[in-house]
Amino acid sequence: MDDYSWVLNALSGFLPEPTARLLHDHILHPNSTLSTLRNHISALSRRTLGLLTPYIAPLLERSIQALHDSPDVVVLAFLLAVLVVAIQAMLWVHRTMMFFTRLAMRLVWWAVVAGLLAAVWQRGPETAARDVVVFVSKAVGYAAVVKDIWMSEYQRYDAQTRGGSGGNQRLPGHGPARRAGR
Repeated sequence: MDDYSWVLNALSGFLPEPTARLLHDHILHPNSTLSTLRNHISALSRRTLGLLTPYIAPLLERSIQALHDSPDVVVLAFLLAVLVVAIQAMLWVHRTMMFFTRLAMRLVWWAVVAGLLAAVWQRGPETAARDVVVFVSKAVGYAAVVKDIWMSEYQRYDAQTRGGSGGNQRLPGHGPARRAGR
């Protein structure tokens, strides 16, 4: 049996008396549940190791001899280990970058929410609602202009693909027509 009284002596200055008594009675005492469980597990592992040793020992000896006979396997295993370590380092860096990116995006989100709340607080709900309506109407107008530009470019592209040399055709609003050869 192992005597763990030195653990209690080392911790006696740090731990209150009830905690030290609890450690002694329930964890370090030889008749405690944890000590009994540890003793049973160690006995079981010793018996299992004793039963498996005749089967595992020859396999280990053959493996060691094979590694000794072919150093290329050792080099390949070393290169594989270096590759695994490098990939793990890259994954760690990726996780770290993603954490800080998410943190920054959350900070930006909450800063925008706080800014909007401050604007509503300062200007009042009616004025803030009017500002939102004006902003949305400007955004819808801008989207309509973008849609018109996109449609005109799409029609020009469509005319070019249908007419072969449709690049010489003049569409309204696109300046003077060009002639081929100039």
